[in-house]
Amino acid sequence: MKNFLLLTLILLTACNNSEENTQSIIKNDINKTIIDEEYVNLEPINQSNISFTKHSWVQTCGTQQLLTEQNKESISLSVVAPRLDDDEKYCFDFNGVSNKGEKYITKVTLNVVAPSLEVYVDHASLPTLQQLMDIIKSEEENPTAQRYIAWGRIVPTDEQMKELNITSFALINNHTPADLVQEIVKQAQTKHRLNVKLSSNTAHSFDNLVPILKELNSFNNVTVTNIDLYDDGSAEYVNLYNWRDTLNKTDNLKIGKDYLEDVINGINEDTSNTGTSSVYNWQKLYPANYHFLRKDYLTLEPSLHELRDYIGDSLKQMQWDGFKKFNSKQQELFLSIVNFDKQKLQNEYNSSNLPNFVFTGTTVWAGNHEREYYAKQQINVINNAINESSPHYLGNSYDLFFKGHPGGGIINTLIMQNYPSMVDIPSKISFEVLMMTDMLPDAVAGIASSLYFTIPAEKIKFIVFTSTETITDRETALRSPLVQVMIKLGIVKEENVLFWADLPNCETGVCIAV
Repeated sequence: MKNFLLLTLILLTACNNSEENTQSIIKNDINKTIIDEEYVNLEPINQSNISFTKHSWVQTCGTQQLLTEQNKESISLSVVAPRLDDDEKYCFDFNGVSNKGEKYITKVTLNVVAPSLEVYVDHASLPTLQQLMDIIKSEEENPTAQRYIAWGRIVPTDEQMKELNITSFALINNHTPADLVQEIVKQAQTKHRLNVKLSSNTAHSFDNLVPILKELNSFNNVTVTNIDLYDDGSAEYVNLYNWRDTLNKTDNLKIGKDYLEDVINGINEDTSNTGTSSVYNWQKLYPANYHFLRKDYLTLEPSLHELRDYIGDSLKQMQWDGFKKFNSKQQELFLSIVNFDKQKLQNEYNSSNLPNFVFTGTTVWAGNHEREYYAKQQINVINNAINESSPHYLGNSYDLFFKGHPGGGIINTLIMQNYPSMVDIPSKISFEVLMMTDMLPDAVAGIASSLYFTIPAEKIKFIVFTSTETITDRETALRSPLVQVMIKLGIVKEENVLFWADLPNCETGVCIAV
């Protein structure tokens, strides 16, 4: 009988141990990035119907004790991030047992980082596209960052700005507005520490960045972590072409660096020297990167090797594959912000079996007479492409599309009025968006601009350079800086360079050589 009772006791004990060993354990890991002095309230589990019979929190890392005695016994984790001089990790373990005997273990890691502010200024199109990709990427990598934009051609909606934590400011004379600078100063004044990232187009970087940096220079708690500079377009290359024969380039750049530093420090109040010798010195004062449309220009042009070496590792090739690397949600957001209906254009491409030809227009910032002249000349260029009496006739096997300049205005309207069947790609959409989204047409031709710096050569049928009403002879026009740059880059050969003045006049319906 005793042996039977002993055996029964052993079996019962084994069953109890087995039940304990098979007890359900639910594990969870939470990793969150927060900023100094941010209040955090986290639930250890994502189910609200669990009743705990016992539970507690324990802090396992971090130089400051954030848990109070009351917090240790709470179900939710409620803490305030400390004010730090350096980023630091804080760790917490939750252990709880439910009324069903289930064991819950949650490990929480709070990465406390400095508040960060990202500032993006641009009046044009191309740098803004790059900045927008940077913002969407940053939103995923640095969700706590506050973002300020001052853009001229892309206007996100309130909902889009909220999603990306953006505050928008209106440009003043195409440059950084005073109210943007004031808001940046407020951030510096109210934060124990602040990381600031700046982004501008290169050509206008002096006027865009100096007002900000002069103000931030007086704050010891602010760190400028990076400056990104994106080519405005062809402007930088025309400037470099005009600067290439400058004597003692390195010495001039060093003088420009000292000047730039003195202006930021408030020692020199003269802000008129905004040229090449100044704007290629940001990397000497801050962590900075220059994103060139064609960085090989500094190699192909021997007289610019000094500048290439001076910029050093800060010289970068502008990338266009950012959109393809986005997930579907990010791509949808990008297309929505730039207001590009990709499917609509695809449907228009597919509306016939003919290949697609896009004519790219240009603009001028002068008065109505000059703008009408520009419209008339571009109409003649299109007529040369579609009129079989022209030596530049492309053939009738194309569907015709028009992509006007974003600032074309009445010029674009006058052109479209002449071609009722031509499909208008909204001018506000940068042509580079077509390239980024794999929506380039079968053929492209039009007025010379920076967009031809990146279009695959096999798609370019011809490029026409502007000529004025006073400069019409070919030899003089060939000496134009933009023409010379595009020849040097291999975008066009000299014998293939076309000017408005070269083209036959097709006004009568028959193209007549002039």
